[in-house]
Amino acid sequence: MPFYSSHPGYGRLVNTLKDVLDSRGLSSFKLSRTSDVSPTTARKIYSDPSYIPSPDVLEKICITLEIQPGDILRIGPKLETTVAMVLGSGVLPSGL
Repeated sequence: MPFYSSHPGYGRLVNTLKDVLDSRGLSSFKLSRTSDVSPTTARKIYSDPSYIPSPDVLEKICITLEIQPGDILRIGPKLETTVAMVLGSGVLPSGL
């Protein structure tokens, strides 16, 4: 069963499948057809970096693309760091 990162305070697990597919000129639909992953699942992983595929789906994708799981998954910055960077101040406003 897919999941979202459960430890956002320590950094968050993100998928970079979009970057991998875009660099190869592949679509999520093409990946779904060649890896035996549903088109809905492939599209969800492609379009939502916080969506983490199940181990079975991750294995199918890695075998198809001939890559390692670490080529798709990484630890991103903490959510608070991301918010502070977006606001531009580097300091969290009170209330967040």
